[in-house]
Amino acid sequence: MPRLILSSLAALLLASGITSAAPTKTIKVGQSPESVCRGWGGKLYVTMINGDQPGDGEVVEVDGESVKPFAKGLSDPKGIVFVGNLLITSDGTMMWKIAQDGTATKLVEAKDFPAPIEFLNDVAVAEDGKSVYVTEMSSPGPMFDPSGERKLWDLDSEQAKSLPAKGCVYQVSLDGKVKQVVPPGNVALRFPNGVTVGQGASDKQLYVGDFFTGQVHVHKDGKLQSVVSGVRGVDGLAVTPDAIYISSWNQGKVWKFDRKTQQLKVVHEGLTTAADFFYDEAHQQLIVPDMLAGTLVFLPVK
Repeated sequence: MPRLILSSLAALLLASGITSAAPTKTIKVGQSPESVCRGWGGKLYVTMINGDQPGDGEVVEVDGESVKPFAKGLSDPKGIVFVGNLLITSDGTMMWKIAQDGTATKLVEAKDFPAPIEFLNDVAVAEDGKSVYVTEMSSPGPMFDPSGERKLWDLDSEQAKSLPAKGCVYQVSLDGKVKQVVPPGNVALRFPNGVTVGQGASDKQLYVGDFFTGQVHVHKDGKLQSVVSGVRGVDGLAVTPDAIYISSWNQGKVWKFDRKTQQLKVVHEGLTTAADFFYDEAHQQLIVPDMLAGTLVFLPVK
């Protein structure tokens, strides 16, 4: 492409607020990767939903370009984190803890929660380093408009107004104790997905994104306060002192919210389904699973 056209295109992207970062690499990891984190020896661990059969889900280990099975026998694994020398992942109505040898044992199951569980999703390490937050998204089906692929009902539609508000957030200790942190019933958080704890000594607070409305909230003094809006399909979420990074599963985009200027912009688009990424601070990148493409995409951030 001629340099003049490239320069004009770059100017257009900047004017529109889109500064699409080119991936440093893309790795094929298998069928339906959902979430990723770093674990033992800095290796990456990825939850793989795989097919629809119970027990066909797994966690794979990514070491450089090498991808190999690590923990098998899961069903529908979603969020994953590394804490207390264990991998913790959600799986439908239960959670697993996975040891360094790949052995998976139940951490909690539906009966351990104080209310019925439908769809445990994203997981984040809590401030104490001895427990995790997990979002109970509730059944996601009702929020999708069947007239389009991965299409959500319009926010002002009658269907949107009739959606339930069952979503909530739990805190689960590494020894299996459960408590509810954000209760259900709040229309601002009907379908919570992405969850994280703010980084930096002054911001150890819980942040959670609502998939349907596209709002990100901070949980402060027992209340939810909206800090970002306009990113429907919130999946991955990371909060740094300077920025909030958000992936949109159904839009296939990654966004950056500048906490100083309060500006929201797309930093990468063109993914099929941008799932629950890992904010890799040491390497200044986001590692984003593209679920339907079956890949990990490495995006530089500054």
